[in-house]
Amino acid sequence: MTQHERSATVIAIGNQKGGTGKSTVTVHLAAAFGRLGRSCLIIDLDPAAGSTKHLGVSPEMFAGTMELLTSDEPLDILTVSKSLPEGVTLVPARPQLSELDQNLPKTMDPSHLLTRGIEEARRSYDYVLLDTSPYAAFATTLAAYAVADWFLLTAFPHPLSLAGLSEAFRDLADVRSLSNPRLQVLGVVLTNVDRRARRMIAEIESALNESAPGALLRTRISQSVAIPEASGRGQTVFELQGTRGARSAKEFLDLAAEVETRIGRPEPVMATQLATPQTVEF
Repeated sequence: MTQHERSATVIAIGNQKGGTGKSTVTVHLAAAFGRLGRSCLIIDLDPAAGSTKHLGVSPEMFAGTMELLTSDEPLDILTVSKSLPEGVTLVPARPQLSELDQNLPKTMDPSHLLTRGIEEARRSYDYVLLDTSPYAAFATTLAAYAVADWFLLTAFPHPLSLAGLSEAFRDLADVRSLSNPRLQVLGVVLTNVDRRARRMIAEIESALNESAPGALLRTRISQSVAIPEASGRGQTVFELQGTRGARSAKEFLDLAAEVETRIGRPEPVMATQLATPQTVEF
C-alpha cells in the first residue's frame, strides 16, 4: 500500500481512571506494530505526557499536541521520530495541555479540535494511537472520542479498575449516540498482571465476561520489571539488551496481532454498564 492509498485506523486508548497502564500499552502497541512492518503515529493527548516521557522525549523541548489542536501548523512539522522505535512517530504532549479547556473560546466545540490533524494522519500512517487523558470532560478527551474508530480500554486486574471501566463504557455509549456513531469498543486489555494471583484474576475476568461479553482480550500484559526499566531509559522493552524484556515483548506482539484480528473481523462490543467493584467477591 502506498502512502497516498493509506487510510489509518484510529485507536484511542485509555480508562476513566489513571494508573491503568494506558501509556505503557500505547507506546508498546505502537512499537509492536512497527515490528510488524506497520507505520504508527502516537498523539499524546494527556497533560501528564506519559507516552512522551516513556519514549524519552522531553515534554518541554518540542511543539506538539497543543499546536496540533490550536493552530494551523501542518502535522508533519509537529512530529518526532528521531531515536524512536522503528515505525513509530510521536506528536508529544506537554503540561500546558491542562490549561487548554480554560483558554478555548466558550463557543468552540472541542470535539472538532483533532479533525484536521487526523485527516492528515490518515493519509500517512497505518495506525494512529491516541493516548487519552483519564478525565472524560477534558477537551482533548472529547476530541479523541470524536475522531476515533476504536477505543481500547486498559485495566489492572483489581476490583477498583472496574469502576473506571464502568464509567468509560457509559461515556462511550453516550458518544456513539450523540456524536460519533462509528466508534466501537475494541476491547479491554489487562495490564500489570501478577500471574501468581490466579484466583483474583479469574474472578475479575469472570466479572468482566459477565458484564461485557466479548470485551476482554485474550492477551494479558504481565507484571514485569523490564517495563519500568525500559521507561526509565526512554525506550520500550523491544530495545532492551539480552532477554530481560523478552516475555513482555512477546506479549505486546501478541496484543498487536489480536488487535489487528479484531479490527479485520469486527464483532462490535458495546455495553452501557459494567459490574461495579462491589459485585466482585473474593
